[in-house]
Parts: sequence; structure tokens; C-alpha cells
Amino acid sequence: MAEKKGVGHAYNVDFLNVVFAASSVFLFLSVVWMVWDDYDREWKNTQRRFAQLEYQVTQAQLQQATRAEDKSKLQQLQAQRQAGEKNVAANRQKVDELQSKLKDADAKLFRATTDYQYMKATYDQDRYDFEASRAGGSSSAAKKGQAVDEERRRLAELDLAREKAEADKADIQKQLGQYTGQVATVDKQLEEMRAEETRLRKRLDVIAPSVTKDYFRNAPLLDFMAPTIRIQQIILPNVVDDVNFTRVPKMDRCQTCHLAIDKKGYEKYPQPFKTHPNLELYLGGNSPHPIDKAGCTACHEGMGQSVSFRDAAHAPADEKQKEDWEKKYHWEEPHLWDYPMLPTKMTAASCAKCHRQNVYIPNADALNIAYATYERGGCYACHKTRGFDVNIRKPGPILTKIDSKLTQDWVKTWIRNPRAVKPTTWMPRFWYNSNNSSPEDAVRNEVEINAIVSYLFANAEPHEFAVKNPPHGDAKNGEEVVKTIGCLGCHVVGEGKRSEIGPRRTFGQPLENVGNKTTYEWIYNWVRDPKHYSPATYMPNLRLTDSQVADVATYLSGLKAAGGDGPKANFDQKAADDVLLDYLKNVMPFEDAKAQLAKWDPKQRQTELGQRAISRYGCFSCHDIKGFEKAQSIGTDLSEEGSKLVTRLDFAFVTDIPHTSKIAWFRTKLHDPRIYDKGRVLQPLEKLRMPNYDFTDEEVNRLVTALMSFQREIQPPAALPARSARYDYEVSGRTLVHRRNCVGCHIVEGDGGDFVKLVADPSLGPPMLTPEGARVQPDWLYAFLRGPITIRPWLNVRMPTFGLDDPSLNGVIRYFGAVSNTVGPFQTHEVRTASADEAVGKQLFELLKCQQCHVLGAIPKDQPTANLAPDLRMAPERLNSDWILDWLKKPSDILPGTRMPAFWPDYPKSYYPQLGGDAEAQIRAIRDHLLTFRGGPSPKTSGAKAANNN
Repeated sequence: MAEKKGVGHAYNVDFLNVVFAASSVFLFLSVVWMVWDDYDREWKNTQRRFAQLEYQVTQAQLQQATRAEDKSKLQQLQAQRQAGEKNVAANRQKVDELQSKLKDADAKLFRATTDYQYMKATYDQDRYDFEASRAGGSSSAAKKGQAVDEERRRLAELDLAREKAEADKADIQKQLGQYTGQVATVDKQLEEMRAEETRLRKRLDVIAPSVTKDYFRNAPLLDFMAPTIRIQQIILPNVVDDVNFTRVPKMDRCQTCHLAIDKKGYEKYPQPFKTHPNLELYLGGNSPHPIDKAGCTACHEGMGQSVSFRDAAHAPADEKQKEDWEKKYHWEEPHLWDYPMLPTKMTAASCAKCHRQNVYIPNADALNIAYATYERGGCYACHKTRGFDVNIRKPGPILTKIDSKLTQDWVKTWIRNPRAVKPTTWMPRFWYNSNNSSPEDAVRNEVEINAIVSYLFANAEPHEFAVKNPPHGDAKNGEEVVKTIGCLGCHVVGEGKRSEIGPRRTFGQPLENVGNKTTYEWIYNWVRDPKHYSPATYMPNLRLTDSQVADVATYLSGLKAAGGDGPKANFDQKAADDVLLDYLKNVMPFEDAKAQLAKWDPKQRQTELGQRAISRYGCFSCHDIKGFEKAQSIGTDLSEEGSKLVTRLDFAFVTDIPHTSKIAWFRTKLHDPRIYDKGRVLQPLEKLRMPNYDFTDEEVNRLVTALMSFQREIQPPAALPARSARYDYEVSGRTLVHRRNCVGCHIVEGDGGDFVKLVADPSLGPPMLTPEGARVQPDWLYAFLRGPITIRPWLNVRMPTFGLDDPSLNGVIRYFGAVSNTVGPFQTHEVRTASADEAVGKQLFELLKCQQCHVLGAIPKDQPTANLAPDLRMAPERLNSDWILDWLKKPSDILPGTRMPAFWPDYPKSYYPQLGGDAEAQIRAIRDHLLTFRGGPSPKTSGAKAANNN
């Protein structure tokens, strides 16, 4: 072979032929592999499987629709149709004659309509020409005007001819309908009856397998023309992605695989063929978030442009799913996309992208409890957070009067390990954590604890109790009051784990071991009037009698149990001086620090060390402390923490979590806030200082959900809910209702009512407040909130006095009015005297035995407490008149589960003969009778007086 060289060539032709042949074969095989690899792509196979599934599901739906038909009605309609056809056949000659006339009438009407339209166009043009000529003073205007008048006369004639043609056609159709009308009517009923079946049959024709569709249009190298298997893509111009240097419309291709995500009928199938939950709220065409406006990754995150499982940045729900994905899809934590998909239970975090700075978002249950946990833990106190920075209190009690409430020994035990004293407390642990629990750290911990307590007591303000040496009461009665009056809506008394109880019932301080904490005198005065001790407290006044206050204080002071951690090291003045010197040299030269230390006596040193320790740990963020009125929060601003890139997080030497997962970093941080000091060489003041709340896994998941919701505000206004006065009322009202923990007792917008769950009979608990704005008159509600009155005196639970100012009261009233708008606007009803129906209203009132349950002054003795209803003498002043009408029509529509019976279940039909059996007139008559009642209790008098006394 080496000898076969072409003339004038330095290479072997035969060898090159072999090379070219091999290259051609390799190229051919590469092209075949490339074409097959494209044909066999993951998403294409998914669509092929879905095509088979859709055909099967549609067949099953067709069978179900066929079975669901009313066979007896179908036979009846078919019999009617046969009878109609027989009538047509019997009159065939007349029917044919009328149909022929109808055809001629159609032709005449078409010609008449066409002539009229042509003439109308000519008239309109000539009229405008005449008007323009006349306005311009043209000499031909008069002649044109005559022509226009003639055209108008001709147009009127043609219009009459058209109307006559229409009337002639209608007359023929009426005559024809006498013979064919029954068939047409039955055909229409059959069409309506079989509408779903017809739709499904048409759908089956479209999706049925075929050689052309399945093998030709989707064949390799031919699928560029009109394939049925193709990428499904939506572009959302009003929702954007931030790609660092610019913002681009969001593009989602998730539907390429999730083909049934917005279709009903696939709820029971596995992903990716499963229907999205709650289509009425998400993705459905009539939902507030239709798929073509909201997309998928706006909520779920992930790489929307990708069509492969791995590159889409899916997030596993648990470790088992993660292992399955790694085996099946070679999945790994995404490191090429900054915003991987959120875990399923955390998707609600994305609601905050559009529903900005709302502490409660209807239907976003996971996010709502996440925000409640974030707020209850007081995270916002150290970490500035947008939405948690206006009209919000410090989460901890004031410490400016600490010496009138607590002892130094108790405070030391408390701050050393709060949960050892009260397991359900939200107070975190600052000392003896993972980075300061060694024997060497113990001395420093005890020094700082002792110094902080010394500072607090040295700077305490004097406090005079309103009642000194108060009398004691009955502890058993006090326990009954605490458990029934409503205290347990905000407080717990050693009832289990904090995460299981939830953030609403841990709104207030836990009551367990409160007898060890403070004195009987303090408890008595606090229960009697909380604002006497702390003017800014959210604790309301329950308006207890002095006897009840004594009973409650006696019960609470008896709640004592051993608990708390004792000192874990001994220290002396030298140890305290060393710690103070460490603080001083951190802010000044060493020699200056030593000189400054030498100037202070031991008491001054102790106070100075306490002040610096308080500054370091940020105690002032949660508590009012004298000397720290203007101190700034010490934590990182978390307003955009959910948008922070994972590369900005310091994983330090923690290796047992993936360094590509922001959520894993958050979870680890919350479980052990100081774990990222692990393996590092740090001086005491260089160590992390975030305290440990001993969060459970559930609480950590809630807080991570909250953190992931704190995003950069990049979405354009078009993506946000439409702003209106009603929307603003809802947002501000929800904020107040949740931050004052009204939802601890009441259900509002489907949320809350934790105290109701503790009552054996929910009807004996606090009422649902969602329809309150429709139910009561605004001026009555204003007076009631200022000074509540007893509406149901047979109940133990009572509405407290919150002492809200007028802007807050009006905000609540507007909020209730906004959220109850589904019932409709309400007007104050003016009662008309001398009504002819007044006697009928009274007759119906007695016939329906309304007074058997409803109180009219005296409480009925023959009725169980659960059956009793509010005093109707309050109706004219309290209730909106139009609401009474809606309530009487169907009470359960307004208040599900109510004991109020529906006296007109078939409204507008009525079982009662009065007023001609007119249900609407009967209901109005009863309403008008109710509005004649007088003499009931009123918050406008007794309530206002109570408010003034408080």
C-alpha cells in the first residue's frame, strides 16, 4: 500500500480512501445518534406517555358522562322527538310548502337588507358631503341638500321593505314551528343534555392515535414541520426574572412535561401528570392566578426555560425522594442556577413577591403561620425586616421596672436557660450554646449573666402599685376564670410543646411557674389593669371584678414548680475584671483600657460590664431598657434574605450540608445559630452571638419559609394586586387583627379561633368575625370596641377592652366591612310605622317561636345554654337591616355551622300562608317587626362608660 502513490502526490490514495470511508461511517453514525438522541429526549417521551394517558382518561370521562345521563329523561325526550317527527310526517305537504316559502322569504330578506345597507352607505357619504359643503359656503350646497333629502326618503322606504321582509319571514317561521317546533325544542334539550358527552367525543377524535400524527408528523427529521410533540411555553410580560444586569419577562416551559397541570380529571395521577391542587385559586382560567398570567416559576422558582428534569432545578421533598432522584435522574443540588425550586411545603413563600408586606394572605396558610412564628419569635427585633418595621411592638416585656416584678436570682436563672423554666417560652438562650459551652467559657458566661442582671436592677425605675397588700381569693375559682373567660386564647399553662400549640396561643407569656417568677401583689395589679404597669402592652383588660381578680391572682401565684439551671461556674472580681477588660480593649488601646478599668470601683465595673454585655447581645431589641432608648438593632437586615445568592453565605467548616443549598444553610443556622463558628479560632468577642431558640424541625421549616419570602421587590406594578381603598383596608385591618391576636379567639377569613377549639361546644365560644362588617352597624361596632358589653350573658368567655385609638378602631371597622363584601353593601334601615305588614311580622315572629332561643331581656330557663341566642332588643341599634334579610333567608351561607334554622329552605317558596305565601314579603315583615324592639343593652352608653373607666 505504501508503494501506491499518485503521480505528484506525497500521500497514499488508498489509505486516504480508508480514512474517508471510516470518517463517513463515523459521521453517519454520529448523525444517526444525534437524531435519535433528539427523538428520544426526556420531555418527548413524557409527552408520548401523556398522550396515551389523556386518551385513556378521556375515554373514562366519556363513559362516566354517558352513565351519568338521566336514562328515563333521555327516553322521554326521544319519545317526544318521535312524536314530533310523526307530526311533521303527517303534515309533510304543508311543511314542504312552508319551507319553500321560508327559502323565498330568506332571499327577499337578504335582497332587502343588502339594498338598505348600500343605500345607507351612499346616504351617509352624501350627507357628510352636503354638511361639509354647507359649512364651507359652497354654491352647490343647496343642490346637494335636495339630493340628500331624496336619498333619506328612499332609505326610509328601503327600511320599511326590510322590516316587512323580516315580519314575513317571522310569520312563516311561526307557522312552520307549529309542525317542527316540538322537534327543534327536543333537539335543543338533547344537545344540552349531551353537551359534555359531545365535547368529550370531539376531544377523543382529536387525540386518538393515528399513523399520520404519531409516526409521520413526529418522525425524526420530519418533526420540524407540524409536530404534536413540542415544547409548551408561556411568556409572562408582567412577571419578570432578575438576571443581575436587567429584568426580562419570565419564560416558563414547565407545561412541556406537566401537561395536565391546569386540567381537571388528573388529580389522582402521579407527577408530572397530576392536576394542580385548588384550580379555583391557582392556574384555573377563572382563578385569580391563571396559568397564562402567573406561570409556574413565579411561585415554585426553578429554571423555567429548561425542559430537562435535572436542569429545571427541582427540589426533593425529603431524603428518600432525593435518593430516588439521584438514582433515576442523576439529580444533584443545582449550582448553575441561583434560584432552585422551592420545596413543595415552602411554595407559599413566593406569595410575598406580589402580596408585599402583608402579615396575612388569605389561603396562604403555610406563609401565614410562618410569619406568625417569625413575629412571635421576635426575629424582627434584631433583624430589620420590611413589613415588620411599622406599628409593631417590641416582643419582650419592659425591663425598666424590673425590681418591682422580679428578683435578681430568678432573672439569672431565667436568662441562663429560659426553656428550663418555661418550656413554651419564646425567650432564647444566649449562653451555653455550641460556641460558648466549654468549661473555660462557663466563667465568662456567669460573669456576663451576673453583670447584666446587676445593670437592669441598678437602673430600674420605681413603681407604685395601684392596690397594695391586695386580698387573696379562691384559687379554684381563679382557675375556672382563666380557663373559660378567654385567657387561654393568648396564654398556655404547661400544655405541651410550643410548636404543637402554635404561635397564637403563645402570643402572651406562658403562665406555668409564674408563681416562682413574681409576687402575688404584682400579679394582682397586672390582672386588674395591665396598662398600669406597662402602658404599651398588648394585654387587654378583661374588666374583672375585684373578687375575680383576687381569685385569678391566687390561682396564678400558686403555679410553682422546680425548674431552671443553676450557675455552672464560680467567679470572682478578677474574672469579672478580665471580661470587662476584654470588652474595653476591643474599642480602645490596651493601656487605655487598663487605665479606664482602674478608675472604676467594683460596682461601677459591674454596671459597665452589664451595659456592654447588653449592647453585645442586643437585649434592648426585645425589651425596653433604660439607657438604650436610641440603640439600633444588631442583626443583619433580612428584608431581601430570600434573594441572597448562596455564594454570599459563609458555610465555614460545616461540611455535612451541601454548599450549594441556601435553604440547608438557613435550616442549619436556625437549629444551631452558632454552628458556623465550628473549627474556627476566635476570640470571645469575635464569636457569633445569635441566641438559640431550640426550634423544632417544624418551627425551622416555618421560619425558612418566612426567610425565603423576603425577596427583592422586582415585580412590576402590573403583577401586583390592584390597589384600591378596599385593598388597603384589608391589608391594614388584617395587620392589626393578627398583631393584636384577635385570631387567638375569633375565626377571621377562615383563620384563627384557637380558643374556640378548647371549648366543648363551639357555639359557646367567641363568634366568627368574617361577616361582622355586614352584620352590625359601624357606629355600634365602634362603641362596642371602645367599651364592650355582654351580648350573651350566659357565656363565660368575654370580649376584653383593648384601649385602641380612633385610627385603629376605624381601621378595624373598615377591614370588617371590606372582607364581608360578599354579602353586599348595607344601608341603615329606617323603620316605617303604621305598616300594613307590621301585625303579620309579629304573627310570624310568634309562629316561628323566635323567642324560644332569642333573649328578650330575661334568659329562658327551659332552654339549654347552647341553644340561646343574642337579645333581639339590640337589633335596631346593632344589626344592619339588609343583613337581617340575608340571614333569615339562609343563615348557614353566612355562618356555617350555626344553630339558627332555615325557615325558608326552598326560598323564594314559603310554607306559610301569610302575605300570599310570598317568602320575601314574610322575611321583610319579620325584619320590620324586629326593628321595633327597644330596651336592649347598648355599648353607646354602658360601653362608653366602661371605656372611660378603663
